[in-house]
Parts: sequence; structure tokens; C-alpha cells
Amino acid sequence: MEYVQLWCARGYVRAAIVALFCVLCVPTLARAQAPLSLTETSTQPGVVVYPAQGDSPRGLTIVLHGMCGEPERTCAHFAAAVTEHTHLICPRAPRRCAGGAGSTWPDSGFDQHIERAITRAEVALAGRVDRRASRTLIGYSLGAFRALALAENARGRYPHVLLIGARISANAKKLRAHGVQRLLLAAGSWDITHAHMRREATRLKGFEPNTQFLDLGPVGHALTPSFGSQLAHALTWLWLPPPVALRAPTSPKSVLALRAARGWREVDT
Repeated sequence: MEYVQLWCARGYVRAAIVALFCVLCVPTLARAQAPLSLTETSTQPGVVVYPAQGDSPRGLTIVLHGMCGEPERTCAHFAAAVTEHTHLICPRAPRRCAGGAGSTWPDSGFDQHIERAITRAEVALAGRVDRRASRTLIGYSLGAFRALALAENARGRYPHVLLIGARISANAKKLRAHGVQRLLLAAGSWDITHAHMRREATRLKGFEPNTQFLDLGPVGHALTPSFGSQLAHALTWLWLPPPVALRAPTSPKSVLALRAARGWREVDT
């Protein structure tokens, strides 16, 4: 009986240690500022803007929502992690879905629409944009297809690209030619796109740009509350200077951040 009690006590201690480790592994994210919601007009695209934390000029991260999505809803999942370092710009797709339930991206012309939305956001940010900083591009679902098309013709504007939950097929030669340095593919393990994106990351490994796959865990085709902590680790990797690899960070800050990212499930080579 005493042995059983001792074993149980040790079990509680082990559980407490695991719980503490999990708490320490989750990044502490400051609350994002309230967004600026610029509604669409007859001449201007709609766009949601989350200003970066702090007053110094910052770069831009652009997020493209999915089919019949709302930029307000989608970008709320990205705001806390992204705005620790950059402004977050979320253009509204130009086509309204049936019944006004969200907006969707057309097959063509979306690149000019997105650039106009970015220009409108930069004006709203009133001089707080560092135009020398490189941009980060993120696409979710249908937005991932449009983000990939942008990246493959970006002329160096988007060196860091994250694509989530889409059966994309990337052209490594075009991405390299247009200045993409890091490409991260991500999907939940219950997402129908998971196996495809994992295979695509495997196919692209060994070529430039540096490509990795991030398993978002037991979730389907949706952005869940756990996504914020995963995103923080994803951005840490995306923003590492080339040619540093995920498995060999060199700075102490990167080592600590990536050591905490034990939820990563990398594609084996």
C-alpha cells in the first residue's frame, strides 16, 4: 500500500513537471492592438490592419484569407504573434460570396487588388512602415493558392512565405528566381490537405528556397485557439537569416525559441 502511495505521489510530481514544461514552451504573446478596419468602396479595396506593437517603423506581413472568408475573423488568429514584430495587413478578397457571406479570390487580377490594399494600409499606418524591410506572405486555404502565385512572381517582395491547408504545387525554380528564401507548408493532421502538403515539402527539400513542413496537430481545416503558439514558432523559423536551418540555429535566442518548439513535426529527409 505504501508502495502504491509512493508511486502515485511520484506520478503527481511527474505530471506537475510535464505541465510546467508545457507552460514554459508556450510563448507569452502580448495582446494585439485593436485593428483598423477599412471598408471597401467603389474605388478602394477593403483591408484590415493590425499595427505592430511599439512606435518604431516596422515591416509588413500580409495574410490572405480563404474562400468566402472574412479578413477580420481570419487575421484575429495571426494578430498577437505577427504584431510583435511587424504590421499585419489582411486584404479582403474582391468578390462577395452568395448572400454576402464573406469574400473570395478570383482566378486573376488579385495581385493588383492586393497591392492596392497594401498601399491603402500603408497610408493608414501614417509613416510607421519600414519600406526597406522585407515582407512576409501568408495564405490560408484558397488564400494559400493566391499567395503562392504572388510569391512565384514577386520580384523579391516576399522572401518569407507560409502556406496553410492547401493542395498547392510549388515551382521551386520560380520561387528561387523571385527571391523566396524560406517556404513553410502547414496543415492539421486531420486536414485533408495534410498528406499532400507533407509530400510537397519532402519534394522541395534539398532545393532553394529552404522548405519545411509544420504539423499543426490534431485539428482539421480550421484555425483553432492553439494556432497562435504554433504560429509564433513558425515565424521564428521563417525570419531566421539564410542559410541557417531549423535543426541548427546559431543565435541563443533562436536556440531557446526552437527548443521550445517541440510540437514541430518535420518531414524526414
